[in-house]
Amino acid sequence: MSDMSATKQLSGDIVSPSSQHSEIPLGTSKDINANSTTNDNNNNNLSTWTLSNLQKLNVSELYTRQYQSLRSWAEFFNTSQFKTPANIKAGGRRILLNIEHFQTNYVMVIILLSIYCIITTPALLFVLLAMGAGCYLVSLKNRESQLVIMGRQIPITQQYLAVMCLCIPLLVMVGAGSAIFWILGASVFVIFLHALFHQTPNQEAFGVQMEEV
Repeated sequence: MSDMSATKQLSGDIVSPSSQHSEIPLGTSKDINANSTTNDNNNNNLSTWTLSNLQKLNVSELYTRQYQSLRSWAEFFNTSQFKTPANIKAGGRRILLNIEHFQTNYVMVIILLSIYCIITTPALLFVLLAMGAGCYLVSLKNRESQLVIMGRQIPITQQYLAVMCLCIPLLVMVGAGSAIFWILGASVFVIFLHALFHQTPNQEAFGVQMEEV
């Protein structure tokens, strides 16, 4: 009997520490599951948000908004509204207000300068026309059947990208880099001068008139 009791006591002494070490704090597994669930939900929400934004992207709606914000060219070129700002602070504020007010007009200015640069550079115009013709041929080919290489269908976006990549060396050779720098420089120069010297139509509402007097 004494041996059996000693054995039970010994086994109890051995088992009890393991039982204490095997205890898991209350709520630990639930917290881990909750954190993993939260991360999954965040990832799903992020992907859903991105997809919803992509689906809501409407080029015609964007064009309509930009067209509605287009100011009249009579207001844009009204020489009676051109005036030197009183100080640097007033000039900086005037630039910000004019960029917001004439943003669509400034985009049109950039487009016109880009067209002028391309037309006055025949080699660049030829390469761009060749790139457009290549993309058009790709679209015609995919209307009939999709391009298949080694048993794999090539998406039309990758085909467009391939055409553009093939034209990049030609664009470099005809001076596309210098043309881009010219367009950027001319656009910044014209927009800066116009925004600096053209009086904003809502000066009094923003308190600019008081600074310029």
